[in-house]
Amino acid sequence: MSIEIINNRQVGVSRMGSGTPMLMLHCALAHRAALAPLMSQLPPRSFTAFDLPGHGESAFDSAVDIQAQAVETAISLLEASGPSDVFGHSFGATVALKLALERPDLVCSLCLYEPVYFAILACSNPAAYQDEVHAASAFSSAALAQDWPEAARAFLARWSAEHFEALPPKQKAYILKTIPLILASEASIIAPERGEALLDTLGALTLPMCVITGENSPPVVHEIAATLAEYRPNAIQKHVENAAHMGPITHAKDVAKLVTEFVGRANGNS
Repeated sequence: MSIEIINNRQVGVSRMGSGTPMLMLHCALAHRAALAPLMSQLPPRSFTAFDLPGHGESAFDSAVDIQAQAVETAISLLEASGPSDVFGHSFGATVALKLALERPDLVCSLCLYEPVYFAILACSNPAAYQDEVHAASAFSSAALAQDWPEAARAFLARWSAEHFEALPPKQKAYILKTIPLILASEASIIAPERGEALLDTLGALTLPMCVITGENSPPVVHEIAATLAEYRPNAIQKHVENAAHMGPITHAKDVAKLVTEFVGRANGNS
């Protein structure tokens, strides 16, 4: 584990193992160690994980879109190490998809667990988009009022396996530090124009792609997965029984099985 300066920003980076490379992108409000349970269930590889902007040991430049910062970091890491399989979870999955669209030469295969690209629904499924706006209203209202404890309660109630009040004090403090970054991500994952632009380019993406959802996750993530499959017909869709949005952590073994099978086929190993 180390701190590196990438694109003039501090980034927390971990590299472990050897062999075929895989870049791991964690979800919002977490850090690069969050996917350690998943990595431990995957076959031995050369894993690289970094803290998303403003998370863990990574700095956040408020003058630059948070997703764009993460994509820039990923590009720099892969330009230095070479093309890689890429796994992303939630917001990290949106980073992975944007990385693949911008630099497909750096991505061997793309495995996405519930990419929260709500923006794509604005033009593909307006009713589902409006349902999500309504479902997120409790968080949005609290966040705009800068009532971060209430924002954290509302956000975790929908997306986490744990309730805010049940968290240990240290984890609560970390959530309260990072919860404002959810607002920072809205321009890249919620704004309708971002979704339209992404769907316009998705069909040109030819590399192997898999989208995984949890059986008990919010309906919106299933709508997003269906839209991605519609615009990218060769994408593989998989589901994890009894899992929800935090499946890569709560059901690491089951998710790892799907990732291993997909990446093996993508790389011609099965």
